[in-house]
Amino acid sequence: MFKKMEITFNMATIPSRFKLALKAIDSVYDQADKIRIYLNNFEQVPEELNRDKIVTHIGEDLNAAGKLFWALNPNEYYFCIDDDIRYPSTYVKDMLKNLNFYNDKIFATLHGKILKPTPVTSYFKGWETTLHCLGGFDNSTFINIVGTGVCAFNTNNIKIDVSSFTHNFTVDIETSLQLQSQKIPSLAIAHSSSYLKYEEPNNIPGVKTLYTQHSSNDKIHTEKVNSISWKVYAL
Repeated sequence: MFKKMEITFNMATIPSRFKLALKAIDSVYDQADKIRIYLNNFEQVPEELNRDKIVTHIGEDLNAAGKLFWALNPNEYYFCIDDDIRYPSTYVKDMLKNLNFYNDKIFATLHGKILKPTPVTSYFKGWETTLHCLGGFDNSTFINIVGTGVCAFNTNNIKIDVSSFTHNFTVDIETSLQLQSQKIPSLAIAHSSSYLKYEEPNNIPGVKTLYTQHSSNDKIHTEKVNSISWKVYAL
């Protein structure tokens, strides 16, 4: 018997970014059937998360990859969200419109890149095309490196196994490698620059984004992207 697809939002956060996370949760709460929060380096579940719809997990530190901890669950429209982004009230409707247009056979995102032919000398400088979620762009484009903080996919059609990640701070690359192995088209969806709102984590004392931490030393990132010849799959 056909089982109804569940709308789930999935996030990873750390104690120093928890107040940011609460704002992200509020922005999607009314659109979700379930919201899961992977709590890296928490000793206990904050009382603010004792709400209907919210499921929490405290486990080993998975960094940003924690948002994909549940991605092998069946029968879900699986949305990954980041704690520093505020999502619009039409987010689920907009993303599902694009997924359903392609019969749920794509990985949908608002952020993505097309790599130059590998090998590249630097991951952060090896782009042929960059489509940034905060800047917006006019045309939806098939890509090969996805942004996981603004993505959605049907878990019956796409399998992302976080236990196979070798580095949890390279979550976009790890996810993209698995999509490449499955020959899954990844679509960066056109949207305006005002569609998403952003709160800068670097303004919080002691907090740095993954980009800030690794942009000047991307040896591991570069080795990972140079491990295959990338393709842009399309429908």
